[in-house]
Amino acid sequence: MTRLLIAALITLALWLVPGDGRAQRAAAPKGTHENPFKIEMIVFRGCEDGCRGFRDFLASRKVPVEIRLHDAATDANRIPGFVAEIKQRRPDLVVTWGTTTAMRTFGPFDAADTSPFITDIPGVFMIVAAPLELKLVPDLASSRRNITGTLYLVPEAVQIEAAQSYFGFSRVGVIYTATEQNSVVNVQQLRETGKRMGFQVVERTVATDKDGKPDPASIPRLVKELAAERVDLIYQGADTFLNINRVALTEEAVRSGIPVFAAGEAPVRTAKALMGVVNQYYVVGQLTALKAEQVLRGARPESIPIEAPKRFSFLVNLPVAKELKLYPPMKLIRFAEFIQ
Repeated sequence: MTRLLIAALITLALWLVPGDGRAQRAAAPKGTHENPFKIEMIVFRGCEDGCRGFRDFLASRKVPVEIRLHDAATDANRIPGFVAEIKQRRPDLVVTWGTTTAMRTFGPFDAADTSPFITDIPGVFMIVAAPLELKLVPDLASSRRNITGTLYLVPEAVQIEAAQSYFGFSRVGVIYTATEQNSVVNVQQLRETGKRMGFQVVERTVATDKDGKPDPASIPRLVKELAAERVDLIYQGADTFLNINRVALTEEAVRSGIPVFAAGEAPVRTAKALMGVVNQYYVVGQLTALKAEQVLRGARPESIPIEAPKRFSFLVNLPVAKELKLYPPMKLIRFAEFIQ
C-alpha cells in the first residue's frame, strides 16, 4: 500500500470519527437546524414592521433560517455594493423591502443589461408601490422571472371611496418627492382616479437642496401653498421621504385646518394624519414570509402570484379628529380602528 493511499485512508477515517461534527454537518439536508436556509435581506430604512413581521412569521413556522440584514439607511447608492456582496455569498433567497431596493436589486424585467442585478438567485420583494408600472414584473399572476412578492398599497380608488365615506371633497392636495419612482407613479394614479371620480388634484413637489437631495424645510411652505389653494384634503401617498418627515407634514396641515389622508399607517399611528386605508406593514411582512417559505421549500418564484393581504384597515386618529372637529360618521364606527 502506497504512502499516498495510506494518508487518504487516515484522512477519511478522521472525517468519519463519531463525535466529530464535520460528517454530520456535511450530511445535514438544507433547511434543518444544522444547515438552515440562508436569506439575505436588503432594507431601506432599518428593520421596521414589515421586516419584523417577516422574521416573526418564519420563527412561528419553525423554518430554520439565517437572515443577514443589509440596511441602506435611505441611501440608494449603497445598494449596488450589497448586490455585489450577495452575488458572492450565493444565499438561498434574496428579500427586499421597498421600491428602491427591489428595483436596484432585481432590475426591470426588460433590462437590456442584467449584470448589475440579481437574476439567478430566487428573490421575494415587499413594500413596492407599483411593480407593474415600474416594470419590476410584467404580470401579477406570474412574474415570469426568478422573483415573486407582495403588494401593500390599497388601490387608490378604494382609498378615495373610503375617504369620501368620512366626508365629501372636491379638491385634493398632494405633495410628492420627484426623485422617488414610486411616489411619481402614485401621483399619476391619483390624477387618473381624480378624472374618473370627479375631484381635482393640486400638486406640489418637494424642493431639493444644493446637493440635489429632498429638503425637509420645504414641507411646511408646500402645505401652506396647498392651504392657499383651498384644498379640502391632503393625500400622503407612497413616499419614503415624506413618511420619514410625516410629523412636519401632518402637523402643518392640522395647523392649517386641513385633514391628511394617508396611504400608509405610520402617518396615522405616529403623526397627525386624520385617517388612512392601509395594509399594515407587519401583516405584509408575514405574507411575504409565507411566499419566501414556499420558495425555500422548492416552489418556483414565477409560479407564486404577487398579491396583497386579503383585508385592509381603516385607521382614524381620534385626537386629530377632535382637533379638526371632523368626527367620523356613525357608519364608520363599526369597522374603523381608532387611534387614541
